[in-house]
Amino acid sequence: MLVNGIVDVVHAFKVFAGEGSRVLGGLEGVSGLLIVPLFFSPSRYIDDSSVDSIYSVLRGLRPSDGLGMVLLSGGGDVDEAYLPARYLQRIAQGRLVVYVPRYAKSAGTILALAGDELVMLPVAELGPIDPLLYDAKTGRYVPLQSILEMLDLLSGKTRDLALAVLDRIPVIELGDYKRAVEHNIELCTRILASRMMKGDWEKSRRVAERLASYKQHSAAVTIDDLEELGLNVREARGEEEELLWRLYELWVENIVEVEKLTPPEAREPVEFKLGRGVVLTTAPLDLVEKAKNT
Repeated sequence: MLVNGIVDVVHAFKVFAGEGSRVLGGLEGVSGLLIVPLFFSPSRYIDDSSVDSIYSVLRGLRPSDGLGMVLLSGGGDVDEAYLPARYLQRIAQGRLVVYVPRYAKSAGTILALAGDELVMLPVAELGPIDPLLYDAKTGRYVPLQSILEMLDLLSGKTRDLALAVLDRIPVIELGDYKRAVEHNIELCTRILASRMMKGDWEKSRRVAERLASYKQHSAAVTIDDLEELGLNVREARGEEEELLWRLYELWVENIVEVEKLTPPEAREPVEFKLGRGVVLTTAPLDLVEKAKNT
């Protein structure tokens, strides 16, 4: 749920909203695009509720000259990421450019590949798109392949420990790993063939298969890696680079670091508008209540 009043009660959010909006305005001037930021803090994932918030902010937007999305995301549910990716592809009547200042991992990679062009800082990274499982007890997404490997390792040693792991996981999803991989490949193929590799389904599928085949879910997929795959990606330079890096610095100082200071049990998910986009993060419970009552 959008809680725009949170900006007025959390000083760091106010700083980010003010300075970040100015930087985004500068990026619009440099790029000639309508810029939409979609920022997910480390404890926020791409899920059904975040898609609702994204749509509530973007609906009605119909840019005719081109659209630029600035994306920061650690990942989440690939099916939910597919929805805003396709929506952005639909509403961008001109060029669709995706900017990744630092990271767009896992399901965030699906969103990052939605454009005609991908622009990244030299240290930016995408990530593999192998399947994840959501652990409701920890509120985190866990690589499915890692769980399977761990269970295989434990099966011949400690039966009780293996059973304890299984007790936390939907077993039916473990048994459907191969289909889950194929599903992620199919979604990524559709995204690529719709814009960046328009109509080239064979090449799009080869890229998607490669992104689903990394040995580690945390692997960094760099500009060089993406160029080798044949994607339309380039490195941000000049003023464009300066603006993207400044935006990321503001993000770390005012959103990421602030989130770290509050224990998970003492914070609540919040979203607030930033320019034409949205910031999805968390805030201390008492400040969220204060914002809702103002």
